[in-house]
Amino acid sequence: MHLPKQYLITKQPVSALSGWRNIEYLGWCLSLAKEVPLVTVEDLDGNSIGRIVGWVIWQGKLLQDGDVIQSTNQTDGVAVEYDAFCGRFVYLYALHQQLAVITDAGGMMSLVYSAELEAAASTPAVLQLIQELRFDQLTFDALTAGSPKKWLPFGVTPYHGVARLLPNHRLTLSDWRVERIYPYSVSASNRNIDSIDSMDSIHSSAPYSCASLIDGSDIDNVTGMIAGWVKQNVAALVHAGHNVAHLTGGVDSRMILAASRDLCDQMRFQTVSADDVGTRLDNHIAGRIAKKFGLNYSTLQFQQPTDEEVHAWRQRTGYCVEDAVTQLCTTARIHNNHCHEMTGTCGEALKSPYWYPGDENLATLTTQGLLRRFEFPENDITTRLAEAWIAEFPADISAGNLLDLAYIELRLGCWAGPSMFGHDISFPSISPFNSARYYRAILSVSEQVRAKGDLIPAVYRHLWPELLDTPFNRATGFAKLLFLSEEIRRMLPVEFKDQIKRIRSALHARKTRSSQRAQV
Repeated sequence: MHLPKQYLITKQPVSALSGWRNIEYLGWCLSLAKEVPLVTVEDLDGNSIGRIVGWVIWQGKLLQDGDVIQSTNQTDGVAVEYDAFCGRFVYLYALHQQLAVITDAGGMMSLVYSAELEAAASTPAVLQLIQELRFDQLTFDALTAGSPKKWLPFGVTPYHGVARLLPNHRLTLSDWRVERIYPYSVSASNRNIDSIDSMDSIHSSAPYSCASLIDGSDIDNVTGMIAGWVKQNVAALVHAGHNVAHLTGGVDSRMILAASRDLCDQMRFQTVSADDVGTRLDNHIAGRIAKKFGLNYSTLQFQQPTDEEVHAWRQRTGYCVEDAVTQLCTTARIHNNHCHEMTGTCGEALKSPYWYPGDENLATLTTQGLLRRFEFPENDITTRLAEAWIAEFPADISAGNLLDLAYIELRLGCWAGPSMFGHDISFPSISPFNSARYYRAILSVSEQVRAKGDLIPAVYRHLWPELLDTPFNRATGFAKLLFLSEEIRRMLPVEFKDQIKRIRSALHARKTRSSQRAQV
């Protein structure tokens, strides 16, 4: 099977990886698909202190294979410059003379690992090349509940003994120990997962802090910095020849347009065209914006994937995720731009997407509250996983901060990360938002301010305020009549919409079980 963009870390090279290159580092073999860059990190004396596998934007440049980052200082072996690194990558370095690894800030390039196999990789699909893995049907069913749209949270994969490294965590390969490294509050026990039963408890050991050195009380300064970082990252991609961005009716993709204001004459904007109301609304809004501002804009006709192509997607991602993006696998292949397309993924961190009204005043978040907001099934297994994840934080963490960290770790790290490997193309999309300093800047702002929704319009005002004149995800004038169902949906409270989704999911799961029993 073709496994583009993927990698493997083992003690010995694996012969099945034909065409991949092998690099030795700290006694381990890094096996990389031919398109995956490898960047070296050095100290000021020119000594090698780390390797970065993947795509990194730093200091306004998209780094290439063989590039070197010179680090002015390190903390626990990690270059202090890490906070500014944007892109999709895993970072390997020496910790007490042993190999350790962290992901990018959002886990947008995923890493899974198996202590039994003494190996780490991009997906379970690559680990299968070493040895056939045992499918964990019990945990898989508990986390998906028969839903056609699914992703596996809490660092779980559907295989016994294979776990996912979450963002803000460090894995030491000598003992397969996982520790939380941000927020700086806890030390996790060894988390070699063999389904749910091997999850170890995690205890707090240090003062908790979500904030960074950024003064979150100066909102104009915070949003100005965020605008500047995104603008710089967009420019780095455009200058490297990666000038394609998707444009929808939403907030996040339009913010990429805003950040490209000075370069939009060099950009190409695209929207997928399909016969469903949400996509038609995207096309309507994006088309109006493109016409108004004279953008180089086109629509891409959706191509229905075959069962074989969907099955291949599932295999490449290790059966860890399947949703609407899966259905785009054929469209992505046929309309392959052979470049890093810019994605608005991660931009929604600015709007605290899993908050309900009043959450800025909510003292604690229950496991049920977490599961329901993320539309995870509620059962003994998911409850225990949620309890274990929440237990990594001090008891006095606010519900708002916990939800925003959950978005980063459980949504981005467990959904966007494995999704990267689904499309059978060589260039992954890149989010110009995804860096540690971006998330920490948001967390530095008080929850009362975040709850008001002021961050997004403030960022737009720094970049391209006229783009705020077109409503997000809503038609205007008589066009509203064409999208009446969307208008009604936008008017519903978020809690009510989530409840409707849970009911639909339960009905679908019941229908699936009935169908399976009938077949038996």
